[in-house]
Amino acid sequence: METRFYITIGREKGAGGLEIAKRLSEELGIPQYDKQLLDIAARESGLCKEIFANIDERRGSKFISGFFSGIMGSLYSEYGASSGINREELFRIQSNCIVEIANDGPAIFVGRCADYILRDRGNCLNVFITASGEDRVERLLEHNKIKDAEKYSREEMLELLEKSDNRRASYYNYFTYKKWGAASSYDLCLNSSLLGIEGCVNIIKGIVKDKGWIK
Repeated sequence: METRFYITIGREKGAGGLEIAKRLSEELGIPQYDKQLLDIAARESGLCKEIFANIDERRGSKFISGFFSGIMGSLYSEYGASSGINREELFRIQSNCIVEIANDGPAIFVGRCADYILRDRGNCLNVFITASGEDRVERLLEHNKIKDAEKYSREEMLELLEKSDNRRASYYNYFTYKKWGAASSYDLCLNSSLLGIEGCVNIIKGIVKDKGWIK
């Protein structure tokens, strides 16, 4: 009989959390979900994917209001405030998708407050990945994840990382009532600068095996 277990991965931007999730998915033979959740949430709700993409791990009615009244004005006219769409409703839709996926079997979730959403589930390992600022910048540059990188100094790139992390923290703290990145919010915190991607993967796999979730 299949042991149903879950791994959730919170991460600083550029710390390698998604790469670790993909490696674990390949080696453990279970699916991992990151931005795929946006497609699923859009399909299940009947809403436009761009709605979820543009509030992805962001918080604040001011942002959503500006978003709807701006580039997606026509969509807002169709659904409108009368539809009851707000940040909490969008979060609820995405949360339901995570729960439904978890009901189907083992899975790895990256971000999206999955650790909080699955807090009442057994066999759930909640991990947070951190790294040094320089390593994070190098990883993002290597994967061309900093748009117009030539325009920025290293100090400015580090500031961009901090702003991105602040957005993630604001989203997580608002919806979970916990503190993003704090050791007390997770089961395991790993530094990919110290351990490397391979080291992080091996530690997580080792815990999963020690728990008896896989043979």
